[in-house]
Amino acid sequence: MRVKKHAVRGNEPRTLAWGLLALVLFALCYIHQSRYTFATAFSRLALLETVVSHGRLEIDRYRAKTSDTALVNGHHYSDKAPGTAALALPAFAAAARVLEAQDRSVDSEIGWLVASWVTCAFSQALPAALGAVALFMSLSRVVRFRPALLSVLALTLGCLALPYSTLLFSHAQVIGLIGMTIWAIGLWGETAEDVRARRAEARRGRGENGSPKAEDEGQRARQEGEGTVAKIGRWRMALAGFCLGLALASEYTAGLVVVALAVYVVWKRRAGLWAFVLAAVAPLLLIPAYSWAVIGNPFELPYSYQANFEEMREGLYAIKWPDLENLGRLVFGPTRGLVFWTPFLIMAGFGWWSLARERPGHLWLTYALPVVHALVISGRTWDWQAGFTISARYMAPILPLLALPCAIGTQRWPKMGGVLAILSITMMTVATITDACPDYSMYNPLTELHMPKVIRGEFSHTLGTDVFGLHPWVSVGLYYAVLICGVKWLWRLAGRADKESSTEPLTRADCR
Repeated sequence: MRVKKHAVRGNEPRTLAWGLLALVLFALCYIHQSRYTFATAFSRLALLETVVSHGRLEIDRYRAKTSDTALVNGHHYSDKAPGTAALALPAFAAAARVLEAQDRSVDSEIGWLVASWVTCAFSQALPAALGAVALFMSLSRVVRFRPALLSVLALTLGCLALPYSTLLFSHAQVIGLIGMTIWAIGLWGETAEDVRARRAEARRGRGENGSPKAEDEGQRARQEGEGTVAKIGRWRMALAGFCLGLALASEYTAGLVVVALAVYVVWKRRAGLWAFVLAAVAPLLLIPAYSWAVIGNPFELPYSYQANFEEMREGLYAIKWPDLENLGRLVFGPTRGLVFWTPFLIMAGFGWWSLARERPGHLWLTYALPVVHALVISGRTWDWQAGFTISARYMAPILPLLALPCAIGTQRWPKMGGVLAILSITMMTVATITDACPDYSMYNPLTELHMPKVIRGEFSHTLGTDVFGLHPWVSVGLYYAVLICGVKWLWRLAGRADKESSTEPLTRADCR
């Protein structure tokens, strides 16, 4: 593994970050699903419409349009975690006001489409894009710019962030929030200077080469090595706390990852800890507040009152003991398999091998935690497909953690990483631009749904068709043209940045 030794001079890294943000935002906002009113998404949309239009939480009038409701005292409520709706509320309210000014109701076909699209762009696409940039900035301290860029593009445009930015779920948002947390706490921020500073200090502590010159060099190395921690001020700790709190308040299945990262912060980042805790509490209070308003008890969740699925009341909200057969389907199967739909994740295996030899301490968060999370999720067997959705959506919280081993593996085997990245982006963009809501009966949605729709020219809503009136094929061609040109431009910038940065290899003796 090669690690940067000096910061890059010039504007390439900053331009790369802004360019990446613009390209990812375009990719995530350009498409909106035709079946955007399916149960899970519409449960949140109905809640938002009721709050904005009537100032109430009951969604009784929409109970026939969504099965994801909680029945409490004769009234139906959205049973979803409240964080996503809270984040989406300003965008939904703004869209409703614009529609009202044009004498259109939100509760109409065009009204739901516009409100859903705007809401997804703000609450899902924007956090996911910011998280992608944050991950890129974190990875570029550990690997070269090109592997970092390729990994982020593959894990954003070739994975769950893309399709779930086109539906009002919570997974794209959670991926982005965890990505921003990783940057804010400097999780992957250790550089060559940090490693060598520790080695110099260890030599000094053992009394090796105790000359005044050596002591001065050791002091200077320690100061440089402490720079990563010193730069994590209170505002970054507050950002990390807020992101983790909102991630848990938006998606309960992110709990393991959120708790693990919070423990890491408490253990490693003592400075600014109060800012972290206070910022996390604010969004977390949404959970008991919503439960109190709906149920009258802040210590229960609406999932306990699910109106249509008795299985949700078994185990831990339908999660029971790990099931290895189900785990295989969720990881490798063509129906919902995470690796099947994002083969770029294979590069994590090569990265783990390098981490085990060079940075074994990082294996806890990049290997052990994702494995535990996957085992826990495998226990949700009654509805393992997780509705009319694409890939293994409950695996979303672990994706930012897999970015590091994927980037390291890509740096060592760039051609393999490039091929798998292109394959992942192609598969996921095709699925998203046609229909990211395959039903339960399909064993392989790629061959049974997406490719036939491409052949027939049937596509989801796009800005090209719905706003500019382009022919569907022209709109799709424009989408891919912008993606290809944008990636090519960013790739050239990353190459120039790599040439300007001086790197040197780290040996196993340098890392602990």
